[in-house]
Amino acid sequence: MRLWRLNSSKHHLYYQNASEIRENLKISPKKAIFLSSQNSAYLDNNSWLEEFFCPEDGKMWLRLTKHSEGEIAYRLAKEKDWQQTDKTVDPNRPNPSVSEFTYRMSRRGYYRNYIQS
Repeated sequence: MRLWRLNSSKHHLYYQNASEIRENLKISPKKAIFLSSQNSAYLDNNSWLEEFFCPEDGKMWLRLTKHSEGEIAYRLAKEKDWQQTDKTVDPNRPNPSVSEFTYRMSRRGYYRNYIQS
C-alpha cells in the first residue's frame, strides 16, 4: 500500500512532565527529570502528526517518529497524540466552537453533491 503526503503542516508533540518524557523518549528517569526541570513543556522534534492519503482508506493522520538511526516509524494518530500537540483540533471530531446545526449544514451540501455524482 502506498501513502501520499498531503503537504500538511507537522504538528510536533509536547510532553508536560518527567513521566511523559521518560515514556515517549525511552530515556532514564534521571534524564527525564532533568529535561522536565528545564522548561514547563518539552518539545519533541522527532515526533509529529502529519496528514497522508491512502487510495483505499482516504485521508488519515499518522504519528511519525524519527529514530537516531534515521528510520521513521509511523502509526495511526490516537486521541492521546492530539492532546499532546499545541493548538490543534482532532480532525475526527467536530470543532467544539462550531454549533451542531452549523456542522450538520456544512456536511449537507457535501453529501448532496456526493450522492448526485
